[in-house]
Amino acid sequence: MNGAGWLVRALKLSGVEYIFVLCGNGLAPFLEACVGSGIKVIDTRNEQAAAYMADIWGRGTGRIGVVAVSSGPGHTNALTGLANAYWDGGPMLLISGCSDLKTRGRDHFQELDQVGMAAPVCKYAGLVTSAAALPHELHKALTSAVSGRPGPVHLTIPLDVWEAEVPESEAAQLPAAAAKLPFRVVHSSRGNEEAVNRAVSLLLEAEKPVIIVGSGAFYAGAGGAVEELARKTDIPVFSQLWDRGCLDRKFPQYLGIAATELNGATRLLHEADVALILGARLDYRLGYGRPPFWHSRVRFIRVDIEPGELLRGVVPEVAVHGDPKSVVEQMKAMMPHSPHRPAWLERLRQARREFIDRFAPLALKEDMPLSAMRICREIKPFLDQDVSFLIDGGNIGRWAHMTLFDRHPAHWYTCGASGVIGWGLPGAMTVRLLRPDHPVLLLSGDGSAGFTLAEIETALRFGTPYVAVIAHDGAWGIVSDGQKEGYSIATKLGTIRFDKVAEALGACGVYIEKPDQLGRAIEEGLRRDTVTIIHVPTQLGGIARLDPTQKVSC
Repeated sequence: MNGAGWLVRALKLSGVEYIFVLCGNGLAPFLEACVGSGIKVIDTRNEQAAAYMADIWGRGTGRIGVVAVSSGPGHTNALTGLANAYWDGGPMLLISGCSDLKTRGRDHFQELDQVGMAAPVCKYAGLVTSAAALPHELHKALTSAVSGRPGPVHLTIPLDVWEAEVPESEAAQLPAAAAKLPFRVVHSSRGNEEAVNRAVSLLLEAEKPVIIVGSGAFYAGAGGAVEELARKTDIPVFSQLWDRGCLDRKFPQYLGIAATELNGATRLLHEADVALILGARLDYRLGYGRPPFWHSRVRFIRVDIEPGELLRGVVPEVAVHGDPKSVVEQMKAMMPHSPHRPAWLERLRQARREFIDRFAPLALKEDMPLSAMRICREIKPFLDQDVSFLIDGGNIGRWAHMTLFDRHPAHWYTCGASGVIGWGLPGAMTVRLLRPDHPVLLLSGDGSAGFTLAEIETALRFGTPYVAVIAHDGAWGIVSDGQKEGYSIATKLGTIRFDKVAEALGACGVYIEKPDQLGRAIEEGLRRDTVTIIHVPTQLGGIARLDPTQKVSC
């Protein structure tokens, strides 16, 4: 058994179902070994798309997403997806080929320090120098990817290592060794009883407490426990913008995404006296945990499976090392009574309602191009049908986050904390692989969709239907929205008829000419067994251009 055969078999035995790839230098033995292995190879048209797919697979399942690319430019193209997993704490393995190890240092074809380039955005990155080293290197990489706060890892494997024979002892031990490979994020760790008790005391004493839920709560499967705690105590719950969701249904205490520009309730977080942070970072999205976003006297309770996260940026009043689900269940059990603060909760709910109501008239407009609010209004009913929903885009994404987040289930996806755009089309394909029995609906901007447009053909090739609503405003809307009145710099785009491009690639294309056509087009598209691209002419204009203190007229 050569190195390529050993690695493919190890991945299969440990539970890998899909590998996202683009062929090229240094990868041929690996791809040959995949033939007949039982692993499905999804080959894309761009390494960036392949890396996005592995990233989304990892963040969606808690199992490591695997992407394999060629050396040099193939590797560099995949780095954006790798970095995306790093920002979001997603388990992912990037395998990059390269020319023979024996000619390394002599300017062989596409020679780069691939490990050095990947290392800053990896929990582990290594060059495999022999077939005998493969088992150790793979185990080290996978352990790093799924332990504590998950994250991406990387292995560069030279061509002659792929082709070299693995020692017979390693080949014989493969089934037993693969069974021990840590390929899934499994968090189950109770918090220190004294620390949890102190946290409960703070929550009981608080007059204006809040809960912020991040990706760490998703990996721990804490959604149900968080909802139960919130219902028991009436503590308002926000989810971290762009983090993975775990709140599968609506409940009165959930108030949406914590983002000042997108949620009126967030603007009152500076009044909170205690904040329970569950698996979320106090980064730019939460004002770094400092004024003016928060009051200087706010007391933080931080719960995380990764010890290094507990003191990151802000030292909390109470730090609890443990997984959010276990810790929240401990908190529920320790509470001697159920404190209710209906006035605080209702004030936050009212602030959210008033903020959305200021923009609500835009959703009633009947003229073309459509407003972003009208597009979101047409999409909203379909989110009650258990569709997998994705948001890709700056400007259209802001409107969607503002109007559609009355819950935050695990089968809704965004780009993540990086704010990257262009992942949506390959992402929709990946999510269909994740939940094959559920329809997929993507909302994207025209700028975002232009990055990976050719991957429509990839989705058709692998039979992964989805519906994509492309809001076409002919601009980089979120940047244009922030520029001074009267001019634009490098923000205007030409028109791409996405419906026509879809048809040319073999998909179904729909062009919206009247507002009432959009809902029907989505409904019909979700019933089709193919990719449907819906081109929606969209008004240029963002939230920043509209004064939320004034009522918006029709």
